[in-house]
Parts: sequence; structure tokens; C-alpha cells
Amino acid sequence: MEGEEKTYTGKLLKGLKFFPAWSFAEDHPVVQAALRGLKSAGLPTQLGSFGFCTNGSYSGGIAGIPTIGFGPGIEADAHTVNERMKINDIIHAAEGFAGIIQSILR
Repeated sequence: MEGEEKTYTGKLLKGLKFFPAWSFAEDHPVVQAALRGLKSAGLPTQLGSFGFCTNGSYSGGIAGIPTIGFGPGIEADAHTVNERMKINDIIHAAEGFAGIIQSILR
């Protein structure tokens, strides 16, 4: 499928609309570091997949850069007109991001 968008300058951009799926094995060092980081933040861990597209389609799906997905809220609310989340979900996500970063940088 091809798509086209007109920019604010009037230039027409055309390209393929393809967003490859991506996955890294559970035993991948970055995946394991992320899981350790979430555990150290006191958060539950669960491996799975998203039912929506992320920038990971490029980094993980095309460029092969080890990529994980993690964030606050409920997936059904993500990237929607009425996207919403609980304040506690945002706080826990911030703690999880900090845990992941600390674990990966070790």
C-alpha cells in the first residue's frame, strides 16, 4: 500500500505504508536487562506484544536495534482520540523507565 501526504509547504511526499513487526527473544540481553529493571522498580513483568504501531517498527523491525516496548496505561486507550491514563500508571511508568535505564547502563 502506498501513501501520500502534502506538507505545509505544498510538497507531496509519497512512500510505502509498511510498518514491520519486530520481536527480540526473551533471552536477549536488552530484554533481560529491561525485565531486571522493572523488577527492581517493584513492577510486575509480562512479555507480550502491542496491537498498535510504534516507532519500534523502524528501530527494531528495520534497523535491527534491540527495542522493547513499555509504557503506562491500557493498550485499548493508546493512540486514540480520547487517550487517557491514571496518574498512578504514569508514576509507575516513570519508576519503570528509571529501572530499565539503570539496569541497561550497568
